[in-house]
Amino acid sequence: MHRYACSFLLAAACGAHLAHAQAPAMPVGFVPQPVLPAPDKQLIPTVNVAPVQRWTAGQRPAVAAGLAIHAYARDLDHPRWLYVLPNGDVLVAETNAPPKPDDSKGIKGAIMQMQMKKAGAATPSANRITLLRGVDAHGVAQTRMAWRRRAACSCRD
Repeated sequence: MHRYACSFLLAAACGAHLAHAQAPAMPVGFVPQPVLPAPDKQLIPTVNVAPVQRWTAGQRPAVAAGLAIHAYARDLDHPRWLYVLPNGDVLVAETNAPPKPDDSKGIKGAIMQMQMKKAGAATPSANRITLLRGVDAHGVAQTRMAWRRRAACSCRD
């Protein structure tokens, strides 16, 4: 009996070890309580800004054979949010950050303006909600109109 108990325990231990060894390892940081590195304070912070890359008129994403894709709307001015209404209309919030005159002062302001330009956000804000309605034969919005305009302000609502 002792022999069977030892064999069973050995098999259970080996099985648990093999199951643990075969389980895919979680990438670093993908656990419920990740261990984060301490902040690295620097005099000049690292800033990685994705440069804006606008599509030309003929560019479009690649799709599977037999399918076609068309832009529903083009030339939106810094679109931030899309909301599809129950009737199928689409509202597009077009806006940049509100102007902050104090942010454009000094070296910090010059660097910030340069980074904003790189990201395509150095233009005045459109501050509008655009309504896109309907679909033509090519999948493009039939109607496009400024649904609501708002003067620039420092408020957030």
